[in-house]
Amino acid sequence: MNYSVRAIARFIKRSPSTVSIEIHQVTPYKAEIAHALALKKRHLRGRHDTLTPAIAVFSNHQIGILKGSPETAAHVLGLPFKTIYNWLNAGRLKLS
Repeated sequence: MNYSVRAIARFIKRSPSTVSIEIHQVTPYKAEIAHALALKKRHLRGRHDTLTPAIAVFSNHQIGILKGSPETAAHVLGLPFKTIYNWLNAGRLKLS
């Protein structure tokens, strides 16, 4: 309909850059395809947990079995030691 990106953005109350990115991702633009892409990428939003199963196993071995300190485990993992203590206090690390 030959509306500018800024006019579309004003109408749908979104940033012009958001509209521009959306239009350039799907060319020629089809709302159904753009919506499907947005739903597919939804899991990428927000904060992501750094505690993976591999880190949990390593921490369990380092702290629980080898009797190392959480500071040592944090240093080896490249994490702040406060993170390890937070996981311990929250019960997210099950030490044997």
